[in-house]
Amino acid sequence: MIVNNQTDQQKGLMIVRNFKAPMELVFDAFCNADALAEWWGPVGMSLTVLRLDFRPGGKFHYKMEGDKTMWGLFRYGKINRPDLIEFVNSFSDEAGNICKAPFPMDFPLEIFYKVTLTDNNEVTTLTLRGYPINATPEQEAAYHSIMENMHQGFGGTFDKLDAYLGRMER
Repeated sequence: MIVNNQTDQQKGLMIVRNFKAPMELVFDAFCNADALAEWWGPVGMSLTVLRLDFRPGGKFHYKMEGDKTMWGLFRYGKINRPDLIEFVNSFSDEAGNICKAPFPMDFPLEIFYKVTLTDNNEVTTLTLRGYPINATPEQEAAYHSIMENMHQGFGGTFDKLDAYLGRMER
């Protein structure tokens, strides 16, 4: 399913974020439909979970609504509770079929993501690595051209995760 045409050491997206929450709680935020509906996705967009099958080979299909409506899809690879989640993320259509990005650029159809969690006295460090797979050189160039936007987007998403974790800790 996952064809890596790059290694983790090659240039791609890398975000490291600390959360004042136990590692198990952070992991659970990735595998629970109600949690994902609260925090996954861009700031200003609501998310509806259409399907969540959190297991290797499973899928997460979702709808994001804001100024426009978009759908997305995760296809899960390795999952090791409580510290590893790998998935391929794609834009999709309403039926869950992979499709082109809903913006005017030749963006890769598949982005591989690896989320690792480490615990240090109830502070969890989340490391997200991502890079295109099965992409043309032009699609890889488009991906790399919006790296700063992706950092900002994931920053907002992880702000929402931080707020969610704060509500769960009460």
